[in-house]
This record gives sequence, C-alpha cells and structure tokens, in this order.
Amino acid sequence: MGEIRDADTATMAFRAAMTGHQVYSTLHTNSASAAFPRLLYIGVKSSVMTENIIGIIAQRLVRKICDPCKRAYIPNDIEKKVLGLSGNDSSPIYKAVGCDSCDHTGYRGRAAIMEVLRIDADLDMLVSRGASPNEIEQAAMHNGFESLADDGIRKVLGGITTLDELSRVVNLTHRLD
Repeated sequence: MGEIRDADTATMAFRAAMTGHQVYSTLHTNSASAAFPRLLYIGVKSSVMTENIIGIIAQRLVRKICDPCKRAYIPNDIEKKVLGLSGNDSSPIYKAVGCDSCDHTGYRGRAAIMEVLRIDADLDMLVSRGASPNEIEQAAMHNGFESLADDGIRKVLGGITTLDELSRVVNLTHRLD
C-alpha cells in the first residue's frame, strides 16, 4: 500500500490488517514511536491499532564521508557527551574535508540509519491507553530498542559519516542532558 495520509487510506490498511493480511505502508513521522500519535491524528482509534501493528521501521539517509579525504580528530567534550564517550576516551572520529573524488563536498554516497520498533504485548498496552511517543520509546528500550540517534552514532564512531551530518538529520540535543 502507498503512503497513509488520510482517514480513508488508514481505514483500508487497518481493515486489511484486521482480516489477517500483512500490510506494508509508509507514514511520515520523525520516529517510529511518533507513528501512533500521527495515526490518532488521522483518525485511527488506539483500540484499532492495538494488536494490528506488529512493527514500525523509521529511517533516514545520511551522507557517507569520503574515504580518500576524511580526516581523523579527537572529539571535544561536548561531542564526547553526544557520542556517549567517557571524558578520557581518545577514540577519533572523522570530519569531511573535500577532494576531487567527492567534488570537494567531503561526502560521497549515502547510508541508512534505522530504528526498528517491534510491538509486543507491553507496547500494545501502552498504545491502547494513549501513551506518549516518549513513554513508548522508553518501554521499548528495555527490550533492546535502539533509536535513529543510536544507529547514527554507531556510524559516526565507525567512520561512515560525521557528527555534523548526523546532527543535520537527527535531533541529538536530548543526548546533552
């Protein structure tokens, strides 16, 4: 099915799901857990969502850093905090420089960062009572859920992209608290 944008499309999608069909669709939200309030806004009742959604995948594309010209550096204290590194950790990360290979942008190609929210009985219960996306995400983290930011940070630490690029596509301010 295409994108769910309105009540009619959502009704068709959930009617098919309720009759045992697997339905795959797109929905524009900032995270997997934000799909629930978006569907509520469209007009889907939480009781209909319960037991009819088995998983939600959120993704963003980040630019990959150009290997020939990337430069390693030791992150400053604020960057270490965002990355979850200890103060004495001297692991390098990379910055984009620019060369002929990347048309002097510092980036070449794209990589996906993703989060997969698997809906279990506990999350179903939260959805049925109208829990906030933050509550849903916190409960999911107890079962191993990793956010877009977590996946992106793994790609920054692995030298695939830069912290600047990640912060362009994902809000990282919550990691400064």
